[in-house]
Amino acid sequence: MERNFDLVVVMPIGPNGNVNYIDDTINSIKYYFSCKYKLIILDDSHKGTGDAIQKMHPDAEVLKTKKNRGVNAGLYLNLCQAYQHALQQYNFEVLLKIDDDALITGHDPDQEALQFFRKNPGIGMAGLYQTGENFTNFLGNQVDNSWPRKQLMKDTCTWKIMRRPIANFTLRKLFFKAIRKGYEIGENIQGGAYFLSKACLNKLNETQYLPVTNLKTVNLGEDHLLSLLTKLAGFKLGDLSSGNLPLGTTWKGLPGSPEVLRSKGKKIIHSTRSWQDMNEDQIRAYFKQFRLQEQTKHEAA
Repeated sequence: MERNFDLVVVMPIGPNGNVNYIDDTINSIKYYFSCKYKLIILDDSHKGTGDAIQKMHPDAEVLKTKKNRGVNAGLYLNLCQAYQHALQQYNFEVLLKIDDDALITGHDPDQEALQFFRKNPGIGMAGLYQTGENFTNFLGNQVDNSWPRKQLMKDTCTWKIMRRPIANFTLRKLFFKAIRKGYEIGENIQGGAYFLSKACLNKLNETQYLPVTNLKTVNLGEDHLLSLLTKLAGFKLGDLSSGNLPLGTTWKGLPGSPEVLRSKGKKIIHSTRSWQDMNEDQIRAYFKQFRLQEQTKHEAA
């Protein structure tokens, strides 16, 4: 088995994963990525979705979760299983975590990420960097980032810490340590698609933050937890979204219309589930037409 790669791609899929959508996202990776990469499907469906995907893409590795832990901190624990597996099994520079409702829409965002981390070794995690209660995204729109700030303060600094004492007291300890290392309350890299350097993953693993099992019931997203732990491990968070950088992501739906995202040169988008009156089938069909047109031209040349 080949062990040396530039990039490892980890795609978690849950019980509601749509095989056709997952296949489309994988095909977009295969078409637009030019580096040497390994795809790991983290199958949390517990109903054979990963096996169906592996039949369609035999080169993918399917890693099944031990149990369905849901989202938020449960997803963090399951992803840590995949990240540890990648560290143990493969030599690589950078890891991309990508949801199955994300899509690759342009050439070589993998190469841009590799160059980014080579030039910025102090950055451990990069993507859509969200900071403050509100921030301005690459389209000039104000995005509300108040939830993780409020949630952290509520669950670590008020009486509500007692609702989940083991998880919240563990979080409180890590939270205050991270602040002393420069963590800004609530800063995070949005979780639809983000990159982690191997150096950061190694440090997280060495310091036993991959995972912190006591966090399993914390009411924060996996992206919020990993962002905090990245700062705690001594790394910075990096921007791969502003201006002409490749990520065009947000939490729910797309951050802009498919036409605008394409005109801005965004190469990794999230979430394909909706944009105004467009549904996922329509959004995916819009981007797929350009991929197929280009592919047909290359085959005819």
